Amino acid sequence: NPDNKGLAEPIEAIYPIVRKFEDSYSRADIWALATLVSADLAVVDGRPHGYRFPMRHIGRRDCSGADGMGAGGPDVDMPSNDFTTHELLAYFEKYFDFSTDETVTIMGVHAVGVAHRGNVGFGNEGDAQGGWVFDARSYQLNNRYYGMMVGDEGVLVHGAPVWHLELAQNDGGIPNRYQWYHEQQGRTERPIMTNADIALVRDLKDHMYVDNNGNEGAVACDFKLEGGDPYGGYERRRSLQGGRVACPVASKTIEKMVEYKMDNEMFLYDFEKVLEKMLKTGYHEY
Repeated sequence: NPDNKGLAEPIEAIYPIVRKFEDSYSRADIWALATLVSADLAVVDGRPHGYRFPMRHIGRRDCSGADGMGAGGPDVDMPSNDFTTHELLAYFEKYFDFSTDETVTIMGVHAVGVAHRGNVGFGNEGDAQGGWVFDARSYQLNNRYYGMMVGDEGVLVHGAPVWHLELAQNDGGIPNRYQWYHEQQGRTERPIMTNADIALVRDLKDHMYVDNNGNEGAVACDFKLEGGDPYGGYERRRSLQGGRVACPVASKTIEKMVEYKMDNEMFLYDFEKVLEKMLKTGYHEY
């Protein structure tokens, strides 16, 4: 899948283990175990006592027609980077039976992600360090993803960091991508978010469109019309003069975003449960 091009590297790294234990465990089980181990290793600071990601279920069957690296299997309906709030929630409910809160939980995994323009077109040009949060290369699983998009209680919108929309121009067959970026004075890192990330705090329905050059994911509203960063005053004037409006708040998800921003331990315990549910999806116990 072109939107998951960056997965080739870990798949190749795991392949020798798949081959070594192919007579005892399925590739699906080993991939699930690798997921749990990587999540466990990513919890560095603020780990609750006894917190872990146990492998509770084995016996998954590999998909028909796929080789040891997963190539050749059936096509899978992957989530879009341009989902609106409703579309994001509907996708995870359909394929994983996730509730609204569980969808907010699983999206927190972006705290350990980095974005490479050469893979799927998102990220900063010439910068392999950036991700969805500051210090993305530390690969730490915690609640920092949520703090990137919401303020504290009482100032959920106006107290949030400011995000701006831009078009990432790509080549080599990679489509151009609309992405949101955040800049902070004194920091060289420049975190990005996709529309699907922003959909957790802003309802982009009726505001997203295809631009005149055929690029999908353009947005006709601003993250907010005022901000506390050095660029906030300019953004407010530009919005007012251009007739733009602030994107509506995503009321179904923003409260849980704030809860997780304020409570890392809550997020971690919820994440372990939701990740296990995701890894069990499609399999039955007998």
